[in-house]
Amino acid sequence: MKKILIMLLVIFLTGCARNNSYDVITEIRGQSPEPQHYHKEKYNDSYRPINYERQKAMWISYIDLAPILSLENAEDFRKGFNAVCDDISELGCNTIYVHVRAFGDAIYDSVIFPQSEYFCGDYDPLEIICETAHSFGLSVHAWINPLRLQTAEELSRHSGYQTAEWFLNADSQVSFSDENGYLWLDPAFPEVRKLIADGAYEIVDNYDVDGLHYDDYFYPTTDKLFDAECYSETNCAKDLDEWRRENITDMCRLIYKRVKDADVCAEVSISPQGNIENNFSKLYADVEEWCCQEGICDRIIPQIYYGYNDAVKPFISTLQEWQDLCKCGYVSLNIGLGVYKIDSDDEFNGNVGIIGNQINDCKSCQGISLYTYSSLFGSNRNNERMIEERKAISEALVKY
Repeated sequence: MKKILIMLLVIFLTGCARNNSYDVITEIRGQSPEPQHYHKEKYNDSYRPINYERQKAMWISYIDLAPILSLENAEDFRKGFNAVCDDISELGCNTIYVHVRAFGDAIYDSVIFPQSEYFCGDYDPLEIICETAHSFGLSVHAWINPLRLQTAEELSRHSGYQTAEWFLNADSQVSFSDENGYLWLDPAFPEVRKLIADGAYEIVDNYDVDGLHYDDYFYPTTDKLFDAECYSETNCAKDLDEWRRENITDMCRLIYKRVKDADVCAEVSISPQGNIENNFSKLYADVEEWCCQEGICDRIIPQIYYGYNDAVKPFISTLQEWQDLCKCGYVSLNIGLGVYKIDSDDEFNGNVGIIGNQINDCKSCQGISLYTYSSLFGSNRNNERMIEERKAISEALVKY
């Protein structure tokens, strides 16, 4: 017991070191790495983020949250999210990315973005999410989609918020509607990039989150008309593609800075597409630069949702591409794995344990991330195939 207390004191004094007290305790006890309950630690009278050097993570999307977000009572929501955390920790994960802003909306108390249409209670979901997840030893990363907004009908109901004002005034900052009717912010405008970064600061500053996470919702189109006016006004010497990539990288840098302004110990992670070429040419995301420079992200999580026999991006060779990209050593590398494909892709559907095998293939990386919760614990959770798949994943995570 004395040894454990000494080790915990060492951990506390190391400040932002990413080795977690749980990892040390399990080494001392000689137990397998199953999630342990712990009490939140404080430093300088504020929350001290706890992150794992080796992440075993799961995405919890707004679709996963929708059934419990519709609950009006805080205790019912707490009970529902407790069940989610129980599933995830029992599987063997230690980290969650929770969708807190999917459409320029918020499932938390925000003065920058309007309340989500998915939430109808009078409590603060993110506060309960942090409290509940931390009681299971789960690191909590707030997941945002940076540029996608609500539909025109939804956004027009929220006058007074900056995004709504831009739209209602027909300003160019909101100038695109995708095939699903969602509006998009234009990252070419400095005020747009600042708004997104300030939103990240707001979350990390006000909540006991352990990190800020965002995925591949960058430029929504390659159409030159999307930001032609803004591009022309800048009198930029760069070509359009290079200029757009610079806009996205500037946005990422500003998000990183504002998160660290709020809490230098909070981790920033980005999840681009698994296809490096598509990131560069279609989304204007220069992932090579992000992996080899400081001040953009702490962890990169490519969505390598491919099978071993994929005709375009086979899993093993794509994994190697990303490992080569991250050899600079500036970022940790997680591999995003597409659990959802078990029900939609022939190779995944026809091979029980394929995700477990892919986890094993990623042992030289710093983590894996599973997309998404409902793919493993949804309406098909009692399906015999899904039970076998979860067992294979759990066994792989124990060894990871």
